[in-house]
Amino acid sequence: MEIALSNGEELKSWVIAVAGNIFLIVLAVRAIGHYAKREWGELLAHFMAGVVVAGFVYASDSTKGMLTAIWTKVAGA
Repeated sequence: MEIALSNGEELKSWVIAVAGNIFLIVLAVRAIGHYAKREWGELLAHFMAGVVVAGFVYASDSTKGMLTAIWTKVAGA
């Protein structure tokens, strides 16, 4: 098995995918706990965090562009 790292993009995408998936698993387990305790606010917050993390894992460039555009409109920079 040969790994060709020309500029580190393959390694970067692999690390983001692994770390993001681990984080999503942790969020899912904690969300199940909040659902069982009927803590709806925390459940909603975990769901929203999961959506953002999934965006960075599976569509990192477009998510970064969207968040940069939102921040530019909010901050006016």
